[in-house]
Amino acid sequence: MDDNRWPVMRGRHAPGRHDPRDVSGAVAVTADADSAVTVVTVHGTWGTPLRREAFTAVKKALSEHPAALVVDLCDLIDAKAASASAWLTVSQVGTTMEPAVRVAACLPPGAPLTRRLGRLGAPYFLPVFDNLSQAEAAVLTGGPLADRLRLELPPHPDSPALARNLVSQACSAWGLPEVLYPARLVMSELAANAAEHAATPFHVVVVRRGSGLHLIVADGEPRMPHLVDPPRDPPGNLWDVRGQGLRTVQAASAGWGALPTRTGKMVWATVRP
Repeated sequence: MDDNRWPVMRGRHAPGRHDPRDVSGAVAVTADADSAVTVVTVHGTWGTPLRREAFTAVKKALSEHPAALVVDLCDLIDAKAASASAWLTVSQVGTTMEPAVRVAACLPPGAPLTRRLGRLGAPYFLPVFDNLSQAEAAVLTGGPLADRLRLELPPHPDSPALARNLVSQACSAWGLPEVLYPARLVMSELAANAAEHAATPFHVVVVRRGSGLHLIVADGEPRMPHLVDPPRDPPGNLWDVRGQGLRTVQAASAGWGALPTRTGKMVWATVRP
């Protein structure tokens, strides 16, 4: 896999609260397809290993280009506040993206990192909140994305066609004929995977990204998708070749990936002219 196709769960722990005495490092990424908010949770003692892991997770999260990114640092042990400049940099990177990604952090009041960020002007560059709920509510005050269509679908063989039609509707409304056919192809594969493999109700989202489209399919199956190697001896009938949908997504998109959600997972792909 290349840099855009990645396992998002890092370290030993799933998202949630941990024992602050545990000095092992862990980073987890959780996304919300409806609000387009991604949360990066950092747990453990700040140092070179955790710094590298956190930077990788944040880079991957931003590559998905969410509407907002929340960095949950409530379980980060950073007595010398050495990570302060890193989180300010994350906020600056989000600001320079087009469209901009709103970035916020949550930290315990009075923590050394909280105090240092305050001295460095964090209120102007990186809003800091006492808990995750406050941070998520704050980044959502910017409102939902305007250029965004959403559709709820059942795990039915007809659902991929309905998902393709949503892409056609978006391209017509937003004047994006150049991405119509590759975006329909990508959405069809993602929706078919959800209907067949997840076998749960799912929803599809189409978001405008400048002259391209960002496509999301979210279902109730937590298992992450992965590329399947092509068969060494393909069957005589190519229609019998199975499990190659993600290779089609990879070929037709500028990048794709998967993120865990609170109820399962979401798979995304960006299609550009």
